[in-house]
Amino acid sequence: MTNRVIDTYVKNFSTYYHDGWYWVIIPSTNEWVVSVGKTGYIFFNSKFWSDFSMFYPVEDLTKTVQDWVIYKLDTPISKHCYPDFVNDDYDWTHEFNVTEVINEGELISFCKHDPPILN
Repeated sequence: MTNRVIDTYVKNFSTYYHDGWYWVIIPSTNEWVVSVGKTGYIFFNSKFWSDFSMFYPVEDLTKTVQDWVIYKLDTPISKHCYPDFVNDDYDWTHEFNVTEVINEGELISFCKHDPPILN
């Protein structure tokens, strides 16, 4: 159920490959959702997922993100899954340049479970 809710929330996303990383980006807002390295490391946009969890509360956000990546993307994953920001710990938000990914990355199309197109 959670994966289908995420699919609805993340509808119309694009997937890019740039510098060894797969990026899920919502083009209408230029907001990135997750970035998955070819080694399987996952980073996720903490603001995006925090906003999502206000509408659909989840117990363990990191596990929810990992489960969705496994469900949705055909990429390797590892046990490493981190937000881009943790209050009073670190702030990596400046490390994720969506404009660069869109301009220099390769737009790819692959998803294991695409939601149905509704009219």
